[in-house]
Amino acid sequence: DLIEDIESELSGDYRSAVMALFVPPAVYDAYCIKEAIYGPGTDEASLIEILMTRTNPQINELRKVYGDVASPHRKASDALIEKDIEGDTSGDFKRLLVAASQGDRYEITREQLEEAVEEITVEGNGTGMYNVNYSKLADMGQAKRDAEKLFKAGEDRWGTDEEEFIRIFSTRHYYQLRATWNEYVKLTQRDITNSVDRETSGDFRSGLKAIAQNIKCRPKYFAERLKKAIKGLGTDDKTLIRIVVSRAEIDMVQIKKEFLEMNKQTLWKWIQDDTSGDYRKLLCAIVGKN
Repeated sequence: DLIEDIESELSGDYRSAVMALFVPPAVYDAYCIKEAIYGPGTDEASLIEILMTRTNPQINELRKVYGDVASPHRKASDALIEKDIEGDTSGDFKRLLVAASQGDRYEITREQLEEAVEEITVEGNGTGMYNVNYSKLADMGQAKRDAEKLFKAGEDRWGTDEEEFIRIFSTRHYYQLRATWNEYVKLTQRDITNSVDRETSGDFRSGLKAIAQNIKCRPKYFAERLKKAIKGLGTDDKTLIRIVVSRAEIDMVQIKKEFLEMNKQTLWKWIQDDTSGDYRKLLCAIVGKN
């Protein structure tokens, strides 16, 4: 068995990185969540990163395999992940994670996305280039109403209605939320993340900000996570491996661009300077020098 050979022949972070490449993405996510919950203390940052950035299909696949990965001796149940989250977290943060783990966010269909694609014209002439008209993917009336609800739930009252934030942040699709953020700025003259900073705290605040940052620019969010994982004393190898492997064939090119703009050095250079041996060679090969 290849997996057994990898486990017996390799060790350390190199083995972890190779294993991440060989198991299905949902299984790897399930393993990371298991480690975040069952390890010493709770790794809230990893729970936020995984659950706040995955699509509905990815969440649903994760739910299917989580029971076997996290606790194979228990009866398999796709609700097991919710039970584990509820047992290891609390308060508004718990409710936000549970909502994210249910995979109930409304998502745009391929047909809707194709209908929003328009050819770019110059002086009425087609250019053969196309762009997405994002306004066709959002209900602008709903965006305005949601912006008003968020304002009334936070800035416009004494205390915060956390349930309203959870409901809107965890159920609206990304294009709808992007439109809502724009309407929120028009209404309050303040970015939604600034209001989240002012009105919430702790891990709940971090979870809401992760959703907002992921919607604004997902590659930038992951670039910031990578910077935090590498910078300073010691390296957060679990986060480094998880992001490099999980985003390698999705948006690593864009993440590297954001990382370069943010740090004036390439991600490849940072990994090269901060890791060693076969582990370094593998990560650098996945990321690519250019």
